[in-house]
Amino acid sequence: MSTKNTAARFRLDYTLEQALAMLRTACRVEVQSRCRTYNETPQFLKHISDVARWITATDNSSFGLFLCGGAGNGKTTILRALHNVVNFVRRDERFSSRDDCFPVKGFSFVPAKNLVQLAKAYANPTRENEADAALFKRLRNIEILAIDDLGQEPKECIHYGDFLTPAIDIISSRYDNQLCTLISSNLTPPEIASYYDERIADRFREMMTIVNFGNEVSFRKSNNA
Repeated sequence: MSTKNTAARFRLDYTLEQALAMLRTACRVEVQSRCRTYNETPQFLKHISDVARWITATDNSSFGLFLCGGAGNGKTTILRALHNVVNFVRRDERFSSRDDCFPVKGFSFVPAKNLVQLAKAYANPTRENEADAALFKRLRNIEILAIDDLGQEPKECIHYGDFLTPAIDIISSRYDNQLCTLISSNLTPPEIASYYDERIADRFREMMTIVNFGNEVSFRKSNNA
């Protein structure tokens, strides 16, 4: 059951034009940092614009973004760019990063495939894995979370006889608390229901604004980003 914690929803206090300019620059820097050529196609610019529009909207009820489509067309680049933009504009803020606060202030970025190891640690914390256990808890409760390549991780795993569903647990917890959640995936919305379950797909429909990259040409194949 949702707590309707609308205060946890995040938006950038900038105009659409300002946010778009920052995101375009951050995307260019992100690509060039990997020694690749930045190629801003009309399609890619539209996706950046869609993200900028969402992150600055004050009348948008969704509290998440779902960047979906084929591999290699810039979804991760946009997530990392947004991560860098948010960290830049909030660099002078004075806030507590204590994990016992809720929500935990900040913006975390995690590859989906890392969630399995973290969930196992959280389910059975020991002295050796306490850092991973603490990180999984932090990802559940942090103000803004980006999960990259959802669907690349196993849907479930067995740990000491127990079935764990790391991504489902993270997304469900964040849905309940309406925490800002950004996801990239090669899975389409219908495939989310097939790979996970209809309950998660239904939560996606409520919490996510979809930015669909479709089957656009992979930048990696053209040596661009």
